[in-house]
Amino acid sequence: MKDTHTLLNLLLLLVYLAGSAVTTDGGKDSTDDPLELTIVGPDFVTVGVPCSFDCAAQCSPSCSYRMSIDGQIGQGNELFFTARQWEESLNLTCTARNDDSGRSSTVSKILQVLAGPTNVSITGPDLMTPGAPKSFQCYADCHPSCNYTWGIKGRWLGGQGNEITVTPEELATSVTLNCKAINSVSGLYDMATRTIPVTYGPLELTIVGPDFVTVGVPCSFDCAAQCSPSCSYRMSIDGQIGQGNELFFTARQWEESLNLTCTARNDDSGRSSTVSKILQVLDDEKSMATQAEQTIDLLLFTFTLSLYTVISP
Repeated sequence: MKDTHTLLNLLLLLVYLAGSAVTTDGGKDSTDDPLELTIVGPDFVTVGVPCSFDCAAQCSPSCSYRMSIDGQIGQGNELFFTARQWEESLNLTCTARNDDSGRSSTVSKILQVLAGPTNVSITGPDLMTPGAPKSFQCYADCHPSCNYTWGIKGRWLGGQGNEITVTPEELATSVTLNCKAINSVSGLYDMATRTIPVTYGPLELTIVGPDFVTVGVPCSFDCAAQCSPSCSYRMSIDGQIGQGNELFFTARQWEESLNLTCTARNDDSGRSSTVSKILQVLDDEKSMATQAEQTIDLLLFTFTLSLYTVISP
C-alpha cells in the first residue's frame, strides 16, 4: 500500500510538471498573445493626398507595433502615408508584439489606390454662332473613373456625362462653360472653365461722312458696324465700288442726288446688313448762277416796290 501511495504521488507530480511546461511554452492555455489585432483606416488611398492608419490589439501587459506599406516602415501603432504614384493596390501590414512574452501577431489590409481628378480640360469649337448647337467634351485623369457635372449660366446640370450640347442665344456675345470632374470613389473633384466667343453682328451699321458732295471736290466716307469676330465691307456710289470700310469719291458731274450704300458681312456667320445714304450734289457754277439770278430778282422786286410807292397818291 505504501509503495502504491508513493507511486500515485509521483504520477501527480509528473502531471503537474508537464502542465506547467506547456503553459510556459505558450500552449493553448496561454493568454498573453496579441488578441483582436485590427487596422483602422480607409479602404483606399489617393495619389498625393495624405492619410493615416491606426493599429490596435488587446495586449497584456502591453504591445509594440510595427506597420509597413509600399516599403515605408513606421514604428508605433499609427502610420501617416502619401501615395506618390498610381498602382493597382497596396498591401498595408501591422505586427503587434507582446512586450512581456515576445509573442507576435500580424494582420494585413489591401488598399485600393485612387488618382485624380487632375488635368481637367474642356474641348470643343473655338467660336459659336447664335442659334447653332455645338458640342463640348470634358476630360480628366481619374482612377478608377470620374463623373462629370456641367455648369452654365450659374446652374449645374447633372446627367450629361462628359459631353454637353450648347445653343447660344441670339444676342449672346460669349458662353462660359464650367466642368466639374468628380472621382467616383473618393468624391474629390477639380474644375475647368472655358469662355467661348459667339459671333454677332453686323449691328448698328452706319455711314460716316458729309450729307452732300460737290462736283470736282474729293471727299471720303467710312462705314462701321459692331461685329464679332470681324466684318468685311463693300461700299458703292454712282457705279463706283470699293472694298473695305472707307470710300474716296469725286463727283464728275452734277445731278440731283446720289445713293451711297454700305454692306457689312460677318466673316464667320455669313450674315450681312446694308445701309444707304442719299447725298445732295452741289455744282459751283450752278450755285453762282443761281445766286446771281436770286440777286437780280431781289433788285427788281425792290425797284418795283419803290416805283409803286412813288406813283401811288
